[in-house]
Amino acid sequence: MRVLVVGQGLAGTLVSHAALDRGWDCHVVDSGQPSASAVAAGMYNPMSFRRIVEVWDAAEHIASMRRTYTAIETLLGDRFLHPLPILKRIPNAEYAAEWNRKTESLPWIEPVQSDLDIRLRFPDAPPSAGHGYGVVQGGGWLNLPRLIESWREKLTEEGRISHTRWDQAALESTIQAEWDAVIDCRGTAAADDPNGRIDIRANRGEILTVQQPSGSNHQPLPADHILNFGKWTLPVAPGQWRLGASYEWNRKDLNPTGDTANFLLDALHTAAPGSAPVDIVGHDVGLRPVSRDRRPAVGPWPERKGLFVFNGLGTRGVLIGPRWAHILCDLVNGESQPPDIVNPKRLVVGL
Repeated sequence: MRVLVVGQGLAGTLVSHAALDRGWDCHVVDSGQPSASAVAAGMYNPMSFRRIVEVWDAAEHIASMRRTYTAIETLLGDRFLHPLPILKRIPNAEYAAEWNRKTESLPWIEPVQSDLDIRLRFPDAPPSAGHGYGVVQGGGWLNLPRLIESWREKLTEEGRISHTRWDQAALESTIQAEWDAVIDCRGTAAADDPNGRIDIRANRGEILTVQQPSGSNHQPLPADHILNFGKWTLPVAPGQWRLGASYEWNRKDLNPTGDTANFLLDALHTAAPGSAPVDIVGHDVGLRPVSRDRRPAVGPWPERKGLFVFNGLGTRGVLIGPRWAHILCDLVNGESQPPDIVNPKRLVVGL
């Protein structure tokens, strides 16, 4: 099987790995344009905190995620996956009662604990303002920029990547000329293709990288867990954290804004008022590819033989991407049909 993968963000990285793992002849083309994957924090979480429910097929996605990233780490001789507990700050008594009720049926969460009990386990946890914390297991983060760069280096060493821009007309002619299948992983760029549009929407996010001065007598930010307080802090290096994130629709520029930086810093100060002041050492912007129903597009493009879509992984791409990359390879190989919930046909404009 000869497969061309278009785009080397998270989706293109995962599906090209899955294809090569099957022994296929796989080549990747990438335009070199900025992608959300290259700046993303890479956090994953089996829970959705708004309604205190586990995310879609959480157990299956986590199992596939761990297998896939472990295999890539072994292949590349590096570490990318960093499991960490998540401390969810409980906002009020009603939320605490619902959280405790859900612990009976959800394997990922522990009952709400007081500040005193939490500090015995997590000394760096800031005060919760009286309602305690819920601990979530099964979360963590993937060093996504490093993974993508390392995978690109491997593809380059093997002569399996080219740098060029493609549209759908070029994809279809290429299928006929050279490849058994072409897999379109262009993220938000696919939504603007005049030769065949798919309803993938851009969710704009800004993330800060912050650090605390050494030797401070202030409370440090948490270094052994992810702190969720509506926003979140993620320890990525000694004395350094990612702080995020914003969510905006109807904007596609990649210009960092001071207002958003102040918004995130204010949220951090409110959640951890005793922590040391932080310095901003990075301010990144990305466009997350999201479908209207928050499910990815995985499968063949309707009525275009040999052209497949892998897109719309959204904010949970690190978690759900590995499983669906392998399922897509099954589809390419004719081993199954795409489930309706992810069939790209539902998102193709004009059908």
